[in-house]
Amino acid sequence: MKNSYSPISEIVRHQGANALIAATIAFLKANNIPKQLIVNSVRQYYGPRKAERVRQYRRLARAYEDMGIVMTTWFSAANFLDRECRPIPLAIRPGPRSVYSLVRAARVSISPALAIELMRKSPCVRINALGNFVAQRREFVLPDFAVLRAALMIERYLDTLHRNTTPNKKRAVLLLERNCHVPEVNLKTISPILRDIKTRGSAYIDSVNGDIEDLRRKRSRHKGSGELSVHIFAWTRLARPAKSRRD
Repeated sequence: MKNSYSPISEIVRHQGANALIAATIAFLKANNIPKQLIVNSVRQYYGPRKAERVRQYRRLARAYEDMGIVMTTWFSAANFLDRECRPIPLAIRPGPRSVYSLVRAARVSISPALAIELMRKSPCVRINALGNFVAQRREFVLPDFAVLRAALMIERYLDTLHRNTTPNKKRAVLLLERNCHVPEVNLKTISPILRDIKTRGSAYIDSVNGDIEDLRRKRSRHKGSGELSVHIFAWTRLARPAKSRRD
């Protein structure tokens, strides 16, 4: 009853916060994160030295993102493509056509040794009969990394929301934050449009990635350096059956 007298903005803020926290907890539970760890994480957030507790996560997240750049380089740099513009197999040992050369060409901070270790674990890369790495997919994913991927995207999405809703005194360009939504759709008939979204979204990411890469500085600690990324995702959800009303 108390919320019925609250301003609409406060109701949305408070209950929206509850919904956000509930969705986060549900996602973590679905990925087998222990309940006690979730509770401790919330408590520790307000404690001292919280930045140090996610240092390892930041390093691994950076390595994960570096691998995305490595895979893009593999699929786009002429030195690593055959005559039909397909990525060539790469040797594990150092050489002109090796993972070492690919990592160097990608200009990332990840070490070739770590890149090799992550490639071995990824379904996007396989090892052929000669022991060379063969690219299967342009995007880089790892099994059991859903929590890390979610953390990367949600952090940046929330940063985007905060930036776009903060008073814009400098008249800076607002970041894109849009969606299209249909509340009722036949999920059995959406496969063609989902394939179209995936194809067109992948093509857009591939094209904009080249533009972004052209802006990358060789020294990341240069004054005025920052980060730019683009995330695209589509989602579907099975609607819950409406509750019958009792007269």
